[in-house]
This record gives sequence, C-alpha cells and structure tokens, in this order.
Amino acid sequence: MQLRALKYFSQVAKSASFREAADKLFVAPGAVTRQIDILEHYYGAQLIERGPRGIKLTREGELLAQAVEATLRELESVKARITSRRSVVSGTVKICAAESLVALFIAPVIEAFGQHNPDVSFEIDTGSAPYIAEQLISGHADVALAFYTPVSAEIQVTHCCHLEHKVLMAAHHPLATKSRLTLKEIAAHPIAIPPANYAVRQLLESAARREAVHFDMRFITSSMEVQKTLALQGKTLLILPQLHHQEQNGQAMFVAVPLADPLMGKVKVDLCLPRQRTLSMATRLFHDMLSQRIDGQNALVNTTA
Repeated sequence: MQLRALKYFSQVAKSASFREAADKLFVAPGAVTRQIDILEHYYGAQLIERGPRGIKLTREGELLAQAVEATLRELESVKARITSRRSVVSGTVKICAAESLVALFIAPVIEAFGQHNPDVSFEIDTGSAPYIAEQLISGHADVALAFYTPVSAEIQVTHCCHLEHKVLMAAHHPLATKSRLTLKEIAAHPIAIPPANYAVRQLLESAARREAVHFDMRFITSSMEVQKTLALQGKTLLILPQLHHQEQNGQAMFVAVPLADPLMGKVKVDLCLPRQRTLSMATRLFHDMLSQRIDGQNALVNTTA
C-alpha cells in the first residue's frame, strides 16, 4: 500500500466530495477515486458511501480514518526528527571571557557542544571586564563571561552565579596546610596579581585598605600561565575563583585554600549577550549550554548551603 493512498483517503474523509478533495490535493478527481479503490480492494470493504448529497465514511471507513490520522501524525513527527538530525549547525562563535573562567566554564561547554555540533569553530579572547564589555559592544565578541560586567544599555546580562575566591599555591608552600586563610596571613607572602583594571586586583586593594594591610604584589601580570608557573615554583600565591567544592576544576597540581574574607570570599560571574544584535544559531545554542552550566553551579551551591 502506498503512502499516497493514505494521504488521499485522509483528505477525502475531511471533504464533502471527491472533487473537493481533489482540489485540495491539486490532482484530478479520477486520481483520488483510483486511490480509494485501491484501499477498498486492499481492505475488502467499502470505505466511502456516495450519495446525492456527497460522500460520507462507512463504519469501516471511520475506523480506517482514525488509524490513518494517527499514522500520518507519527510519520510527520519522524520526518521532523530526521530533518532536525540532518540540520548542520555551523559558523564561528566569538567568545570573550575572563581567563580564569575559561577552564571552569568555557572549555567544558565547548567540549560538550562540539559533540553535537562538530562544524562550529570558536574564537576565544580574554581580558579584563572593561575590555570584555568593549569587545561585546563593538561586535568583536558574540557572547561574554566576565566578573562584575560594567553596566551598559548595549549589554544584556542573561545569567549569573557566584564563585568562591580561593588562594592557590604549590603543595610545598608554607600555607598549604591551612584550612582557611585571612588577608593578614596572605600579606606575609608574595602574590601574583593582574593589572589594576582587573576586578580581582580592585577587590584586593579595597580589602587591603579596609583591613589596613599591605600586600607584597611581587608579580603583576595578566597572563594566567605566568601566574600559575610562578605559583608552582613556590614563589607566589594566586587568588582565583573556583567552582563549588563538589565540582573541582581539575587543578590537581595546586592546593586551593578558601579565603576567609567577606569582600574577597565571593565573586560574581556574568554571562552576557549584546542587547541589540541578531545572533547566529550556533551562538544561541552555545549560550544556552553555557547558561545551563551556570544554572547548575547555582543549584549545587543552593543544595549544599
């Protein structure tokens, strides 16, 4: 039995005459009649009653009509799923983020995203919050992830979460055995810190004034790689955001000690999009996956709070 016969019968069942059904199917009435004849021969029963006032279904025809409608709906659903699977998402997603957030959020999402969308490529830039905002506004970035994003009418913060600031150090560092660290304890050792336009530097300087302590900012660099290299050598401490303790970021070479300070202890992360710009399908899908990871971090914190 051909699918065409079922489609023709479905239309006949909804019409007052063969001509009406033929018009809606854009075929000749004789073509409709032939398909109905095929069905009646196949089932060995009369399906359509023809009368002076038009046509109507027999009881057998009503049974078949119900089954045909269900079958056609299911076939359309399968077609939609097949079409969806064959749809290829491609293009380039331009990301600008705080460097310390790349390993925590961006890289894991890119890995998961690539499993379903292998034809999408990525451009990843890093910098301070003002730089990230500038890149997003200027169109050089499609999606951004930053600490304390500057307020702008051209930027939409879609999701946010809070991370713990922790002090990272080599396992042989004198403070590595501590369960928590105060700002005064940190001030007794050299630290590596980014330039003044970075949020963590601004927070640290504000905390230093509040606590009346002086930090030995021995190494000032925006390079996360340089900071980590110096820390692993035992020459410095790092202050970096970390995921909740039940979902560590895999930095097994470091010891991460929580920072016991109300100002420095938590840091806000913003996921941002340009407010008035048409986004590609790849960008929208990537943003959705990234927002799910942020929501997952919030859920984990709330569960254990």
